[in-house]
Amino acid sequence: MILARLALRSVARNRRRTLLTVLVVAAGFLAMALAGGFMTQTFTALSDAAIRGGLGHMQVMESKALQDQEDQSLQLALADGEALASKLRALPPVAEVLPRIQFMGLLTNGTRSVAYIGTAVDPAREPVFMAVNDHITDAQALPGGAGSRWLSPAPEAREALLGPGLAKSLGATLGSTLTLMATTKDGALNAVDVTVVGLLDQGVKELNDRALVTSLDTAGNLLDAGGARSRLSIMLKDPKQLDAGLAAVRGALGPGEAAVPWTDLAAFFKQVRMLYFFIFGFMGLVLFLVVWLATANTLLMSVMERVREFGVLRALGLQPGQLVRLLQWEGAALGCLGGLLGLVATLLLRAAANAARIEMPAPPGSAHGYPLHIEAVPLVYLGTFLFLQLTLQVAALYPGLKAAKLRIVEALRHV
Repeated sequence: MILARLALRSVARNRRRTLLTVLVVAAGFLAMALAGGFMTQTFTALSDAAIRGGLGHMQVMESKALQDQEDQSLQLALADGEALASKLRALPPVAEVLPRIQFMGLLTNGTRSVAYIGTAVDPAREPVFMAVNDHITDAQALPGGAGSRWLSPAPEAREALLGPGLAKSLGATLGSTLTLMATTKDGALNAVDVTVVGLLDQGVKELNDRALVTSLDTAGNLLDAGGARSRLSIMLKDPKQLDAGLAAVRGALGPGEAAVPWTDLAAFFKQVRMLYFFIFGFMGLVLFLVVWLATANTLLMSVMERVREFGVLRALGLQPGQLVRLLQWEGAALGCLGGLLGLVATLLLRAAANAARIEMPAPPGSAHGYPLHIEAVPLVYLGTFLFLQLTLQVAALYPGLKAAKLRIVEALRHV
């Protein structure tokens, strides 16, 4: 503890130099902590959007659907998806199973036809687990845009939700009757009239120009689907037990059926995650160099100014290794002061930024922006603090070794 007290006295001796180094460390802590909080918020939002946007925690599908493309509707579907869904709902980890039919075709208003990408869902179960109500929008640019609602659960209802771009291209309004055309699973052409009951904003312009959502009953009538389903989206009771839930579901599947976790299906999430980790790693490298240079300069200047002091300490019996540890204690003191100041600055700036409700610009490919929210992540704060301490210990090593090499007689005569 004697070395620790000597280190604190040395740090307090040259206050301006110490303050500058502490501010550099605090700025590094602030940058890393805020970036970590922003990344955490981004990952949380993206994962929630993927899961509650239709993927679920996992999906069950025909094994061939993982590699092949369909030539016609329901070609690679689960032959009796409804029966399989009822079987999977009985598993303890499963909260709900949401059957889906994916299909394509033409949507016409009688004078113009536009290609669409359709998804059929269970109108009663879907809003309970998926964020469908968050995407229903009232488009001011579209006549009759006010009053959008979700699909009716009544089996006889023939309703559809359209992407704003798709509705605009057909001049459709709420209450408009349009005709869905598609090929059945046997390859025959079929058509069904549907009523537009709402607009569904998918957040991506390309999807908004083609997206259509309808009920399983409507799609079943259009495609002559029977019990066939393209995929089953599975929601778990405990999302943290994804591996256990995946194992239970796979154990209940038959040959030719596969269960895939959402992390393997959300390609955009994985790409953003890798990009952010690369950016965060690059920031860490730059931060390491800045803090290392600033601290090494501070401690090296301290060594050059205290040559006689170190000579006296050596004459009193202090060993070379203890001089190295003394400089490392000084680095640790600077790291603690800078880390605490950085933590306070991080919490204050985070609170101010969140309270300001800053609207971030729309990412590439997205139709709208999102509010900035920086999460408080204690693990990130701890990791940043330890990273800075390690950087300071590395920075203190060279000055410490330089001090340890001083000869006692020459150090005492140093002017």
